[in-house]
Amino acid sequence: MIRAWANILVITLAASGAVALGQVNTASLTGLVKDPSDAVIADAAVMARSTSTGIERAVTTNSSGYFFLANLPVGSYEISVEKQGFQKAVATVALDAAEKGRQDFTLTLGTVTSITTVEATAPMLSPQDASLGATVDNKFVTEYPLLLRSWDDLMNLVAGVQGQRYTDQGGSTSAGRTGGFNVHGVRSLQNNFILDGVDNNSISENVQELTTQVIRPSVDTIQEFKIITNPYSAEYGRNPGAAISVVTKGGTNEVHGLAYEYIRNRVFDANDFFSNRQGLKKPENIQNQFGGNAGGPVEKNKIFAFFDFEGTTIRKGQLRSTTVPTPNERIGDFSAAAGAAEHINYPTLYDQSSGTPFPNNQIPVNKIEPLATRIMNLFPAQTVAGAALNNFFRNANLMDDGWRYSGRIDWQPDPKDSVFTRITFTNRNRFIPGNFGGIADGTASSSQGGSS
Repeated sequence: MIRAWANILVITLAASGAVALGQVNTASLTGLVKDPSDAVIADAAVMARSTSTGIERAVTTNSSGYFFLANLPVGSYEISVEKQGFQKAVATVALDAAEKGRQDFTLTLGTVTSITTVEATAPMLSPQDASLGATVDNKFVTEYPLLLRSWDDLMNLVAGVQGQRYTDQGGSTSAGRTGGFNVHGVRSLQNNFILDGVDNNSISENVQELTTQVIRPSVDTIQEFKIITNPYSAEYGRNPGAAISVVTKGGTNEVHGLAYEYIRNRVFDANDFFSNRQGLKKPENIQNQFGGNAGGPVEKNKIFAFFDFEGTTIRKGQLRSTTVPTPNERIGDFSAAAGAAEHINYPTLYDQSSGTPFPNNQIPVNKIEPLATRIMNLFPAQTVAGAALNNFFRNANLMDDGWRYSGRIDWQPDPKDSVFTRITFTNRNRFIPGNFGGIADGTASSSQGGSS
């Protein structure tokens, strides 16, 4: 039995116009306000209101006519600009994780009670940030079919990303590893994962936790994620690979929730090639994923809560192919006739006490160490007759169970500050069957968990 890890992570983030914490988790918006003659307008009131939570953030334009809204939670906003003597201008913009957005306004002469709707500015390359990358929003994350509902499989949608699909069949150290992908040829362990603005990188050198991320949130917990391939702006770095910034969901002014269960079994599966070739029955393949989440306001426009749970249970047959001692080898018979029956030529064996070859290349019973016989008997009998190598095959059952809990509370105490706290607990228990299914498998390791 291998218990990958159990982890609790608590994050608290404060953001205001003067403090820039968690820049890679939030977004910013800037813009220029001017009149019809292209003269800049100073001291105009700019208000950003979240369309999902009603949270508001207010600033004014400076003497050059520019405004800057820092550390805005990702999502859709209604941006309004007011100035005495001009009509109120309103635009709706959508901000992604780590986006440095821009929306300019040209105010029309008139009364503030009149409203002018401004078409949102098309996405553009910010002069402050020339990073290359892409944003994958919640629609992709929740609606695309994903193997084991792993959100990081969507990385393959981004140019320059090559996913790595590790398999449990081989039984290597990397078997069952998740979240691995190369970006522009850089190794997967050189990527930089950021969760809600905080470092989320696995700290072990050979990924004993079986993931390159400390926390792998459920797809239903993710609002969106952004992968930045090259080059980085100042808030990134750390690793030469890609920077992946993941933003989790929070509650909104609307109560919402869901419950689900995904089931898979082997009824409609075909037998794999190697099992079928060895005459083994179809291996077990039972997979269940279940969970749900709920979110809503604790106090409208001010305090919001969100909770998510997901469980995964997998029971899957794994083909094991290896070599065990043949019946003649167990009794010390390495004669030419025994070798011909197993299609192998044995070397000449010598009696160490006399230095002479054993007669007929057979070890006498009194020369066989009893302890060696006991160890040899721990290995099962061969399943392929007439073969000295690759003569044992079996389908063994792999167990892989995972549990993920996540809770988040968002609080907006005033128009300039926001605070959120998220607690995440994850646990993964695995049993990876060995080749022989007994004491001969030895002790547990990162690649196999021995059973006794």
